[in-house]
Amino acid sequence: MILTGLDIACFRNIERLSLEPHPRLNLITGDNGSGKSTVLEAIQCLSTGHSFRTRKARELIKNHEPCFTLNARFTDPDTAREHRTGHSRQRDGSVELRLDFHEMGSMAGVTRMLPVKALTPDSHKLIQEGPDERRRFLDWGMFHMEPQFFDEWKQFRRSLSQRNQLLRDAAGIDEIRSWDVLFAEASESIDDMRRKYVARLALALQRRLADVEGRFHVKLGYRAGWNDEQPLSELLVRHLDYHRRMKTTTDGPHRAEMTLQCDGVPCKQILSRGQQKVLVYLLHLAQLDLLRENGSRQGVVLCDDLTSELDRAHGQEIIRQLLQLQSQVFVSGVDLVELKLHDHKEFHMEHGQVKNVV
Repeated sequence: MILTGLDIACFRNIERLSLEPHPRLNLITGDNGSGKSTVLEAIQCLSTGHSFRTRKARELIKNHEPCFTLNARFTDPDTAREHRTGHSRQRDGSVELRLDFHEMGSMAGVTRMLPVKALTPDSHKLIQEGPDERRRFLDWGMFHMEPQFFDEWKQFRRSLSQRNQLLRDAAGIDEIRSWDVLFAEASESIDDMRRKYVARLALALQRRLADVEGRFHVKLGYRAGWNDEQPLSELLVRHLDYHRRMKTTTDGPHRAEMTLQCDGVPCKQILSRGQQKVLVYLLHLAQLDLLRENGSRQGVVLCDDLTSELDRAHGQEIIRQLLQLQSQVFVSGVDLVELKLHDHKEFHMEHGQVKNVV
């Protein structure tokens, strides 16, 4: 998808702002605190309902204002069809979502129509932090590539929630087990999709790593959230007493893990912060490669302070690979000299306003 128009109102430090982006490369420049990153946050919020800095949407509303409003126009390059979306959120938590002038009950339809991938200074958390981060990373890819994933995920979350509530309430065995079939079916379906996706992602990552100077050898792996040598339905029966004591379900895809190792050692133990960021950026680009190979909608890429903590060689390599994408890219930063050598549009920000467009 290609964003062709963006309107922002009462979002963070931006009172009102309208942009008509370049179809490929957009540079958002300005001093610290000028609103550069806020523009990127607004784009992600349009797609997902939150920003890469916070999942608390109320924090995104400008001080002393009752709500924020975001509107965008975007075009499918394959069909040339234009779409419109809008997102307004009040301080009391009420939300209005629209897609092509129809009210939407959730973000899922907009998210699927307008995939957004954010590369930020905190991207290394994908390696440094716990498995939740990596599960979300995997599920982003499958949501956009596997048509049945979202329905399976909803069934899994519903059955897990119901089963855990019964465990907390010390319900009877038969009542708890009444949810086991739905839970196991959805869980094993999600596990199968994740395994296949990780195998494809590993190949795409190796292609991305091939041209990196000082290449490090990375192996992606996947572990189910249970002993997968036997069916999950049998494990749920065997572990029921333990689950009742713990008052929670300890087996399932909510305990799965995507592993990243270099020469048999976890990447977070052996790679520098800069190397971790290079690896994470390439993982995200590999995800976008899979989207393109799958014939799915191309994502919009947001890059906040892209080359922070990268040496010159790695910074240039990431920029080179980024510009090879068949995606629309937005990059924020103070000094983007190398990117200005390419066809682009630059929006210079001052105090939440665009002061110059080049």
